[in-house]
Amino acid sequence: MNNRNILAVIMMASFLTPFSGSALILSLPAMGQEFQVGAETLSWVIETYLITSLVFLLPMGRAADRWGKVRVFELGNFLFLLFSFLPVLFDSFALLLLARGLQGLGSSMIFATSTSILADAYPGKNRGKAMGWMVSVVYAGLSFGPVIGGFMNDGLGWRSLFWFMAFYAGLVLLVALRVLNPENHNANQPQEAMPRISLRLFTENREFSLSCLTAMLNYSATFAISFLLSLYLQSVLGISAKMTGFILLTQPVLMMVLSPLTGALSDRKPASLLCSIGMGIITLGLLLLAVLVAYQALWPVIPIIMGIGVGFAFFAAPNNNAIMSSLPREYYNMASSLLSTMRMSGQVLSMALVTGILSFSWPELSPAELLTRNVVISFVFFSVLCFAGVIPSWLRGKMSKGLYR
Repeated sequence: MNNRNILAVIMMASFLTPFSGSALILSLPAMGQEFQVGAETLSWVIETYLITSLVFLLPMGRAADRWGKVRVFELGNFLFLLFSFLPVLFDSFALLLLARGLQGLGSSMIFATSTSILADAYPGKNRGKAMGWMVSVVYAGLSFGPVIGGFMNDGLGWRSLFWFMAFYAGLVLLVALRVLNPENHNANQPQEAMPRISLRLFTENREFSLSCLTAMLNYSATFAISFLLSLYLQSVLGISAKMTGFILLTQPVLMMVLSPLTGALSDRKPASLLCSIGMGIITLGLLLLAVLVAYQALWPVIPIIMGIGVGFAFFAAPNNNAIMSSLPREYYNMASSLLSTMRMSGQVLSMALVTGILSFSWPELSPAELLTRNVVISFVFFSVLCFAGVIPSWLRGKMSKGLYR
């Protein structure tokens, strides 16, 4: 198999799953009007997908050990394709939530196997660079999701997003069936040879455990940035959804350009250094956003979120490379599942924290002032959380790798 073809398949899939988690953000008001439900209920359109993906990640990692990671990966794309048609064919909010939950099941199968398949294909010094390309499209999916979703919602209606998801999942499946060979990726691994998750893995392999903790803290601190900026730019500054989308595009562009470079750099430099630099940059950017929102200034938004994009690039690919490189090959499925679990846990926690903070009540403030204050509080809190992530990121470089190396 051509490793570049494998990388291309994994990059395609790595865009779909985060895109599906974020693309509906700007379509929620339209859904609320059609189904006559409030904002609190609408939040479950996002949360149902994230929570279902999180719940099934580790079981799907075990399934990959039993039946082969490629088969689970391809089945995940097929299920994602199938269940994307539910909201298109039926006019029911309950079925919309059901579809999102079932999409999350398919997503968990893709999440749990993608990194492992890529680690198999790039076992040597080029793994970090390959991880960088994968990470670039993960962040592109997260960041482009609201932008593309907003444009499609305005022009074609929110159901067009589900048509797009179904078409894209089908395309990934067709390419995967052509490119990936199950026999080259631990298919039908004997059950007795399957490694099991052990507390010793976390207590004795400090590089692995601290890298996982760092990933969860990073995603907890950063996943809601686009959501908060979307609220601030549209509801406070009165900027249109399309213009907001153009502003938010500056961040993923830098991430896409720089992630392969920082991934390649992680093949030569310690991940503890690169990730700590990245999280430090993000911390500073979050603090600057808090000041920016407090003074309701517009012009610094683009350079600040560009800086955050640089921080993302320094963090994600080196951290993924550190996790996969800290374990032998037979643990790749499990490590891939745990890495995705940390990411999804962080995303769920990030949205839960934002929901809680935005519910703060200040009776003396107008609605716009109330939103502004709560967004400021959110950015300050996330900057503290991100800075806390620098500690485990830096410490892993000071500790021995221990067990399972």
